[in-house]
Amino acid sequence: MSNPEFTRNLWLSFSIHRLIAMPAILALIFITTGFANEHGNVATSIHNIAIALFVFIVWLWGSRNANATIVDELRDKTWDQQRMSALSPWSMAWGKLFGATSFNWYGGIMCLVVAWLSGFVANTPDLLTTLLSITAIGVLLHATLIALNLHTSQFESSVIQRGGIGWLVIIIALILLPSISTKHSELIHWWNMAINPALFWMDSALLFAACTTFAAWRVMSNALQVRTMPWAWPTFACILTIYFTGFFQELYNVNMLWINGLLISLIMTYIALFTESNSLLRWRKLQLLQENKNYRGWLEQLPLWPTTIALSLFFALLVVATASNVELIAHSANLYPQYAITLVLMTLRDACVLLFFAFVPNSKRALGAAMLYLLVLNGLLPFFAGVAGLDTLRYFFLPFEASADPWSSVLVMTIHAALALGLVNWRLRNSQPA
Repeated sequence: MSNPEFTRNLWLSFSIHRLIAMPAILALIFITTGFANEHGNVATSIHNIAIALFVFIVWLWGSRNANATIVDELRDKTWDQQRMSALSPWSMAWGKLFGATSFNWYGGIMCLVVAWLSGFVANTPDLLTTLLSITAIGVLLHATLIALNLHTSQFESSVIQRGGIGWLVIIIALILLPSISTKHSELIHWWNMAINPALFWMDSALLFAACTTFAAWRVMSNALQVRTMPWAWPTFACILTIYFTGFFQELYNVNMLWINGLLISLIMTYIALFTESNSLLRWRKLQLLQENKNYRGWLEQLPLWPTTIALSLFFALLVVATASNVELIAHSANLYPQYAITLVLMTLRDACVLLFFAFVPNSKRALGAAMLYLLVLNGLLPFFAGVAGLDTLRYFFLPFEASADPWSSVLVMTIHAALALGLVNWRLRNSQPA
């Protein structure tokens, strides 16, 4: 099926000169590498240089192009024209994902072919899994950048419009490159299974490449005003929970599955809370949909962060319910099971603080104001109360104390959350037109 977005990117990416230059330069590099080898391991040298070239062409250069496909349109004010096209979200997503990086994959596929042939001659171990891994990581990086740039396109920030997020992802890829390229001989123990390292990292790369590609399609759907049900974000939290919990050998001793699920859900709640729209108009629309009992429309308009905060509450209840007693839940740490509920209530309070400032009409500094007040509430006030010797007041602001009843921390944070919810409700009612 013809995809105009993919075709447009092909025309922008290719020319006769580029079609000839890429294979010519790569061939010159491989031939030079072969002649320059003094130890007789020509196949191994060519294999290594092919992998290195793939990383540069697809991972780094390709990430730059994937980042630019959204950033340039935002900066040049052409993204709104793209949104008015008749293309479906999936056609637009894969057209940008593989179209903007098509020239990089043109060179990358050549590198993969050379790496496979030279690796086969050199009898390189785990050859196929390694090539699949680096290919999947390339897709992962490109899809991540497209999804992030689309998700944050609502912010008129110079950092975002200059591609700051893209460069951050590229820097992270460079930092992780040494560990990815290192050969590990020891088996990886995951969920009590001993797995070959190359096979494990290949499966991990394929899994997260699929997740980020799906994320790019979902975010593209929202950008094109195609509403979807908010199940993908909490599902991704569950995938991360299962994935990372598998590395903990003490899983069955401290309920690590529920603890990891709680922490990951809370982190993802904050990420969504500070990166998506929480405008007064959106919440008025949610209120109207609820009054009309349009529950499907209500779910389609719901921001992402309430879904993961609900999931975190589920994990918190599991932490409390499966704890054998109220003794320490972690080794040599004053962490009681009840603190799980306290953390969820604290996150709810922080979300309400942001909504309180976001519900001011025409507010463009809600995020900065909310972060400032959260810093004061969670950091400065408890610190000053502790320095002044006001332990009761410090406990009221930050209710985590080993000598106190752990259920009292839940009570204190319930008061915080109730006050915050009351302020948000007051702001919502008073911000509506008379």
